[in-house]
Amino acid sequence: MSKPIETPLHIEWTPGWVSVLNTGSGKVAQGASLADLGEILEGHRSAIVGIGRSQVFLRSARLPKAAQEDLQRILSVQLDQYFPLPADQLSFDFVQTADQTSEGCLTVVAAMRADDLRNLRAALKQAGLRATRIVPISLAAPAVVSRAGLTDAIVVEREAAGLALDVVQNGIVRSSRVTSASANAAGEVQRTAASARAPEIAAIAVGSVELPGAKPGLDTTLSQLHTAPPFYFELAEDRLHAAKKRADARNRMAGLLLTTALLLFAVVWSGRQDQATKAGRAQGAITRQMTVTQSIVNTESTNAAKLIAVDAALDRAYKPAQPLSDIAALVTDALPPGAWLTGLTLERGKPLDIRGATKNADDVAKFVDNLGASSRFRDVKLVFANSALIGKIPVVQFSVSATAVGNLPLPTQDRKTVGKKLSSSTSSTATGGTQ
Repeated sequence: MSKPIETPLHIEWTPGWVSVLNTGSGKVAQGASLADLGEILEGHRSAIVGIGRSQVFLRSARLPKAAQEDLQRILSVQLDQYFPLPADQLSFDFVQTADQTSEGCLTVVAAMRADDLRNLRAALKQAGLRATRIVPISLAAPAVVSRAGLTDAIVVEREAAGLALDVVQNGIVRSSRVTSASANAAGEVQRTAASARAPEIAAIAVGSVELPGAKPGLDTTLSQLHTAPPFYFELAEDRLHAAKKRADARNRMAGLLLTTALLLFAVVWSGRQDQATKAGRAQGAITRQMTVTQSIVNTESTNAAKLIAVDAALDRAYKPAQPLSDIAALVTDALPPGAWLTGLTLERGKPLDIRGATKNADDVAKFVDNLGASSRFRDVKLVFANSALIGKIPVVQFSVSATAVGNLPLPTQDRKTVGKKLSSSTSSTATGGTQ
């Protein structure tokens, strides 16, 4: 008698709160941890896991069209420029879309804390489950929008951390944010639309969200989690282990070739011992074969060493004098109570581009004074301050530039060295055949 097909589980996970959906029965259970949900997990061995928005850093950027491994190496080096935590504390993956311009392909990059991923894996193991995929739950928002008959919309949904808003444009998640559970949904939608530069974008209210004028959602992101594009959070040590495993496989193959050559040499030598001339010629052939084989062994060993060296170099991410997360926190602390940020651009070796808005023009001068008074910044300048309307409310939109002390660029020579190592590693992999 054949075993029944296992009904897949969809899990939304954040530290301290878990929601589980059985897509076969439609049953939903929630709890502080997977250990509290034993009944709904019984009889299941695998699940798709969606990471709650409050635990995920998500950004869209234009990147060159390239192979998955090449882009992964590029992002490993540039990760500090995208997210407020050091690269060695993050687990990341990306989805490169078909949206391509002269600037590159639109690529959705997401990251979560590596320690959170380790805790999730431990919880799944304790529950007897295997994660077929671990993805940001916001990547299922395009399916919710599509089911509502739209391509562009803001999906508004409640999660454990508060009110979640996912911006979907042309069927692609462009941004995701979480606000307080007590926040006014209509106001947050308006702010999110303004940030996305799409004031006329529609809104979809999912579940218990009350939002006048919004289109009701037919599904939740949890129920549509299986539609998320190919994505999998993994740890840096997992990638290093995979690279080492590939190198070990090549070394084993080279060792097998060497052993085969030695055995062949022994057979020829024992069979032609009485024929000195022929044995001499055979010995020369075998010696050449051994030289070729040993060359293969040396080449593969060198390639393995290069791979390990590249992975080690990527792990040793450059750290600026002021971590980008500290700079972002200082800028936020300098804001007067009546002002808010609409944009913050942080790049190594470049001035900060701070954009915001306030209802009171005096707050702009106060913000510039606060930044200028800090010993952590220099060359604080007001770029512009313009009057504008958000809805019918008059506001002052402003832009300020400043230089963070000690925010130095990556050394040019180091980048070239890393680029050469990556190029050499890619070339060696292509020459070595399919792994």
